[in-house]
Amino acid sequence: MIDPLPARGSKPYRLGHRWLLAFPFVWQACLAPAVNDISVSPLGMPFPMFWQMAGIVLTSVVIAIVFWLDARAGVEAEEADFLAKSIEADAATHQDGAP
Repeated sequence: MIDPLPARGSKPYRLGHRWLLAFPFVWQACLAPAVNDISVSPLGMPFPMFWQMAGIVLTSVVIAIVFWLDARAGVEAEEADFLAKSIEADAATHQDGAP
């Protein structure tokens, strides 16, 4: 059986940057009602529509930053080790005759 939480190396992972992923949610879900009454029309479109489109761009940037910070923290190596162990365990299970 595979360990649900693989042992980490001597380097501690710092994953506090993942809290950045809450910002797009706050942008879209919590602040959207506040912009409904704004009458400015940037680029000739209603402000709430502009707000949502800016939120899409912002979300893409935040996800890219979190992905980059995850790579610096070594999370990809940990995931690769976990997948390798999963494949080995699956192969061992199929060799034992289990479906």
